[in-house]
Amino acid sequence: MRRTPRTPAGRLSLHPAHKAGLAGLVGTTVEWYDFFVFSTASSLVFPELFFPGAQETTGLLASFATFWVGFLGRPVGAVLFGHFGDRAGRKHSLVATLALMGAATAGIGLLPRYDEVGITAPVLLCALRLVQGIAVGGEWGGAVLLAGEHAPQGRRVILTAMVQQGTPLASILTSAVFIPFSRLDDGAFLAWGWRIPFLLSIVLMAVGLVIRLKVPESPEFEGLSAQGQVAPAPVRDTLQRHFPKTAACVGACAVPVAGTYLAGTFVLSWATVHIGFPREKVLGVVLCAAVTRFLIQPVAAIAAQRVGAARICALGLTVYVLAVPLTVLALGSGSLVRIALGVCALESASAIVYAVVAALLVDAFPARVRYTAISLSQQLAGVVFGGTAPALAQVLVTVGHGSLWPVALYQVFLAVLSACCLPALTSARRTAAAAAHSRREVTNTPG
Repeated sequence: MRRTPRTPAGRLSLHPAHKAGLAGLVGTTVEWYDFFVFSTASSLVFPELFFPGAQETTGLLASFATFWVGFLGRPVGAVLFGHFGDRAGRKHSLVATLALMGAATAGIGLLPRYDEVGITAPVLLCALRLVQGIAVGGEWGGAVLLAGEHAPQGRRVILTAMVQQGTPLASILTSAVFIPFSRLDDGAFLAWGWRIPFLLSIVLMAVGLVIRLKVPESPEFEGLSAQGQVAPAPVRDTLQRHFPKTAACVGACAVPVAGTYLAGTFVLSWATVHIGFPREKVLGVVLCAAVTRFLIQPVAAIAAQRVGAARICALGLTVYVLAVPLTVLALGSGSLVRIALGVCALESASAIVYAVVAALLVDAFPARVRYTAISLSQQLAGVVFGGTAPALAQVLVTVGHGSLWPVALYQVFLAVLSACCLPALTSARRTAAAAAHSRREVTNTPG
């Protein structure tokens, strides 16, 4: 039985794979906390603070458009930090993304309002949101890789799913921080209460950096570097040699990306603005959904380890198609309990896919371009399907004269798209597994 190593002082020392998984979890939690704080504020306060005077629907659309600006920066971050991560190492790239994200988020918490500096306020908000997007664009791929490339044989799904836990944990943390401040009267909340969650990012960033700096570099990258096989131009190689696979990965990420932002941003604004529920109660619904996702993802990862990631992804997509109309009916009922159940159902389905898709993406590409390829795939999905989710849902509701069914049809379309792209990922996973098996046989052959 493998024992946990001990330091000379007799203290327990984590296995490098577990250390990488923990660092990925903590760092990703910090990064997504910063991102979710913005998405929450874009529903609750930004229309009044940075887009005053606009009609209710117009102000929401302007706020959601600012939310989308961060997604425009994510492919830039994927290219920038992907190149750095594939050329100089995963760890150094991840430290840079965390520091950049923390600085941008704290800066948003210090911004002046529109009534203080005029148009400069929303311009600065967009600029800092863009910086947030660049940082998170390089974070996810590196964190997943650092854990996945440290994983022992047969444990990649579990280790990458551990990093994926950072997303619901960040959502839980965001809701838990916003709920007490949302109970302030409107004057206090709009004056200073909304700023505190942004400024807390400084503390979280410091904790994340301490943990991340202690993680060793990826053994796969170190092997490539020692053999002189590091890609000279990872972005060019990805687009020239792996473009069809990258496009398939973008499509496969449609549901896990869009589902998260639909539940966390559009539903939040719909329930507060259109139905009129108090902020703290709707934030409680978002918190319940995040807790549900946090509990479902490990179960999905364990199941995928046993029966296969592709089968679990297919199951999640099927459940998502069934959950979408239930969520629409719940939102139309006007009942907060039914809305909570509908959102939790949608989040559960999305969580099943999200928990295991990272392992599929890691196996889809060779190590020399892996950081760039999986980051670009995920972040392009974020631009096309994630950042547009709240604004597009609002547009579909407006075009549908208040009906939520056009939103439901769009979500079903995304599920079908992800299902059609899934075979390309599973084929790549089988090819990677066969290649790894061949290398082990050659290594173990005597003589």
